[in-house]
Amino acid sequence: MSIYQGSSLRVDLSTQEISRGSTPENGIGGRTWNSVTLLRELDAGIDPLGPENLLCISVGPLTGTEFAATCRIIASAKSPLTGILGDSGARGFFGPEMRWAGVDQIVFSGASEEWKYLYIDNDQIELRDASHLVGLDITDATVQLIDELGDPDLQVAAIGPAGENMVKYAIISCNLARACGRTGMGAVMGSKKLKAIVVRGTKPTRPADPDRFQKACSDLIANIEAHRQFRSRQLYGTTRIMDALADYGVLPAYHYRSAVFEDLEKVSSDALRRDHVVKGKACYNCNVYCSRYNYTSYSEGEGPEYEAQAAFTVKVGGSDLELAVHVSNMVNRLGLDCISTGEVIAWLMECRHEGIISDDDCDGIDLSWGSKEALLKLPELIAHRQGIGDLLSEGTKRAAEKFGTEAKKLTAEVKGLELFSADPRGIKGYGLMNAVNSRGGDHYRGEPMIELTGDEELAMRRVGNPQAAHRLSEEGKGALVNYAEHMGLLSDSMTICKNISCCMDVVDFDLAADAYSGFLGKEISKDDLWLACSHVSQVERDFNLREGLKREDDTLPDRFVNHPIPDGPAEGTTINIHKLVDDYYEVKGWE
Repeated sequence: MSIYQGSSLRVDLSTQEISRGSTPENGIGGRTWNSVTLLRELDAGIDPLGPENLLCISVGPLTGTEFAATCRIIASAKSPLTGILGDSGARGFFGPEMRWAGVDQIVFSGASEEWKYLYIDNDQIELRDASHLVGLDITDATVQLIDELGDPDLQVAAIGPAGENMVKYAIISCNLARACGRTGMGAVMGSKKLKAIVVRGTKPTRPADPDRFQKACSDLIANIEAHRQFRSRQLYGTTRIMDALADYGVLPAYHYRSAVFEDLEKVSSDALRRDHVVKGKACYNCNVYCSRYNYTSYSEGEGPEYEAQAAFTVKVGGSDLELAVHVSNMVNRLGLDCISTGEVIAWLMECRHEGIISDDDCDGIDLSWGSKEALLKLPELIAHRQGIGDLLSEGTKRAAEKFGTEAKKLTAEVKGLELFSADPRGIKGYGLMNAVNSRGGDHYRGEPMIELTGDEELAMRRVGNPQAAHRLSEEGKGALVNYAEHMGLLSDSMTICKNISCCMDVVDFDLAADAYSGFLGKEISKDDLWLACSHVSQVERDFNLREGLKREDDTLPDRFVNHPIPDGPAEGTTINIHKLVDDYYEVKGWE
C-alpha cells in the first residue's frame, strides 16, 4: 500500500543540476524512503566516499505538524565506517523547516569540484559557494551562514572539520549540537564537498481531517504528561540513565573491565545538573525539554546526552565531569560522533593499560585512564587526521588491525560500528539489538526498553511473552527486538523523537495510524504501518546481504559472549548471543 508519496529534490553535485521528483511510492516517510532509494539506485560494492554514493536526507508527512516531537531528519547512505547501510537521525528544528519548504526528501549524487552549500528558500533552490566556510567548525559555520543571510530563524545542517576530512564517523549537525551522529554521514557529505544545507520554509502543513488529527495529538500529549518518567526526563534528559545503569550493573567502566565506577557521584546526572546546567532546552513542539544548555570554565554548549557524559567519564575511567562536558562540546563543534570517538579513545587506553601499545605509539600522548591530555588532544587529531588521529579516524575496527590480535580482542564494535556506553551482557534485548540491527552495533535502532520495566503485562501486550520484560531473561527477546525494530522504523518514518516513541512507549501503532489517517485524510490501519515497516526491514537486510553481510556477522564481540561481567549487581552474567540470534531469525522468518 502506498501510504504517502512526497516531493523529492534531486541535487547532482557533479553537474550542479537540481531537479524535482517523487519519493518512492512504497514508504511512509523518512528512513523508509531513504532505504528503498539506496537499494534501488546504488550498485553493490561502490566506494562509500566516491561520487557514486547517494546521500539521502528525508522527513515525513507528519514532520513539523502539531503531533508532538515530530522534529527529526533521517540521513542515509552507504556507510564509509561499516561498508553496509548507514543512516542516522537528528532532532531540533531543521526537519520541520525542510517540510515547511515543501521538500520531503533530498537526494545528493555526484561530487562537486568546489565546496558548496545548498540554499532552499521555499521554491528558490540553488547551490552556492562555500569556500569561505571551509575549515570552520560547526558552530562557526552555522553562525556565519545565519549572519550573512540575515535571518536568525533559518535552519542549517552543517559538517565540521571531521566531515571535511572524511573521518569515517563524522556527523551532520543541526542547531549546532543536534547530530546525525552514527555511521559517518558527515564523511559522505564531505566527500561530495557539501559543507552545509540551509533551509527556510513558510508553507503550512494542514491536516485533511483536523478533528481526528487533533485528537491523536491530544492523546499523545496526555500520554507523555502521564508517564512516570515525564518529570525526571525534564530535569535530567538522557543523563538520568547513568544511575539506572549503575543499579543494573551494566556501566562500561574502564572500557567494560568493570561494572562499578567508584566516582559515580562525581559524574552523575545530579552533579551535571547542579554544576553545569544553565537551563533546559526543547526540540520543535516538544513538552519534555530534555536537553540542557551547559557552561564550564572551558566552554559552553548544548548537552551532553548520556552517551557523551558516560563516554568521557566512566568509559575512559575519568571523574572530571567539567572536562567531560567540555570534550562533548568540542566533539560536537569538530563534527565527530561522540559514541565512536569515546569508544576509540577508551579502547586505546585499555590497549595501553594491557601493554599492547605504548604512549610512543600515539605521539607521546599520555594514555592512562582518564588522561586529560588524551581527552583534549585526540579529538582534534582525529578531526584533522593528524598523527595518530589519522589511524583513529578510520574507526576502532580498522585501527585495531595495526596493533594486532590482542588489540582486536579488546574492541567493542559490531560490523565496524562502535557500541554504546552500556554492557550488553546485562541487558539481553539491547545486546541482541546491537548484534542484529541493520546499521551495526547500535542500541538506538529501536529501543527494547520494555526489558527494563519488569512490566509483564506490557510485554505480553506488545510481544506476547511476559518474560521479555526482564533484562536478564533470554526468553522472548527475538520478538522484543523485532517489535522494537518496527517501532524504530515507524519512528524514523514519522520522524518523531525516539526518546518519546520508543523509550517512553507512549506511541504505538494504533496511535500512529490515527495520526496518519487524520493528517492524510484516508484510512490507514496499524496493520498497514506494520507491513510497511516489515517491508523496509527486509529492504535493509537485502541491501546488507548484497554488500556481503553474513549470518556470522550478527553477533557480539568475544569479550561479552565468553566472559562474564566481573563485578557489581550483575556479576557473573554472560549473554548467549547465538541462542538469541536464532530466536530473532525465527521470528523474522529468515534462514
